[in-house]
Amino acid sequence: MNPLPPNLLSVGCASRVLKLTAFAQTGRVLPQVDDLAGLEEALKAYPVTVAVIGPGCRPEDRAGAAELILSYAAGLAVVTDDTVESLDTAIAAALAERSLRGDSLFFVRLLEMLPDPIFYKDRCGRFLAASQAIARHFRVNDSAVLIGRSDFDFFTSEHAQQAHADEQEIIRTGKPMEAKLEKETHEEGRTTWALTWKAPLRDQTGRLIGTYGTSRDVTELKVTEGMLATERHLLEALLTGMPESAFIKDREGRFLLANNVLANWKGCTPAEMRGKTDRDFHEPETAEGFRRDDISVMESGMPVVNREERLRTADGRELWVLTTKLPYRNAHGEIAGIIGMSRNITLRKDFDVNLQEAQAEIVALRAEVARLKAGG
Repeated sequence: MNPLPPNLLSVGCASRVLKLTAFAQTGRVLPQVDDLAGLEEALKAYPVTVAVIGPGCRPEDRAGAAELILSYAAGLAVVTDDTVESLDTAIAAALAERSLRGDSLFFVRLLEMLPDPIFYKDRCGRFLAASQAIARHFRVNDSAVLIGRSDFDFFTSEHAQQAHADEQEIIRTGKPMEAKLEKETHEEGRTTWALTWKAPLRDQTGRLIGTYGTSRDVTELKVTEGMLATERHLLEALLTGMPESAFIKDREGRFLLANNVLANWKGCTPAEMRGKTDRDFHEPETAEGFRRDDISVMESGMPVVNREERLRTADGRELWVLTTKLPYRNAHGEIAGIIGMSRNITLRKDFDVNLQEAQAEIVALRAEVARLKAGG
């Protein structure tokens, strides 16, 4: 992709004369306009490099034309006749003035150094200046290629239209846009994510002439966020499908995750358990016992396997459970909490109790039968 050729707009002067200037050999002469309405339409349609106001522009329109041209960040040349020499001089002066606006040595070096994309746009969303970082983001070799182009040249309309609407709102209200997360769909099929700041761009007189901003690529973060969300969804699906209660706690004993079985015992939902501790659901003595077990597992690194425990549910039922706890380690291998599971063995416990009672009755009956036989 090559840089766009510069444009020369004639306002009230003959286009045929402008075509003879030295500028016309490297640029493009646009059709002549004679009034303010035509001028504004031309400024919207083209990234004008220099607009020349000639003697054909009505005196009452000249000040308005100059104001309008500056509002669209175009160069400005005012001439008194249509001679080629005077046009060349005026155009050269306008180009020099425009160069000072965006191409000073310090400004260019700053744009080259900053790692995040930096951009300046006119009122129509066309790039006035851009950093090499944004050129790399668009996969072009030189930021000069961006000058005069807009988001519509690099993004699909899905993103370009929204970005343009944001900029027009900034121009309308004069209020900046801060840290907006944007999904960027590129023409070649890529999708990237960016965190973008934009603000109104004003010239040295305070005139609002466009927007400027910076955009930070957060695509890797979004991809990682998506992977983590998927992993969390899979983990929650696994926990939800388990017939046993399951949970994860941090080092302070706060629940990070819990499944429906455990939440039902506590009389709440899994979401309501997050951030709470056993003290929020049990008597102090029971909660302290659970906490001592948790600390022992975290300090020793050794699991507790199938410990028989008795607990009372929120609706007053008494349950017997077999509890297993093991240390939970973070990505750095450090113990960051515990993972636990509890299996409800109340039915088995009741069966054992009933069996013991039945066996005791059998023993008593046998003794009674033996006594009767002895007495007979």
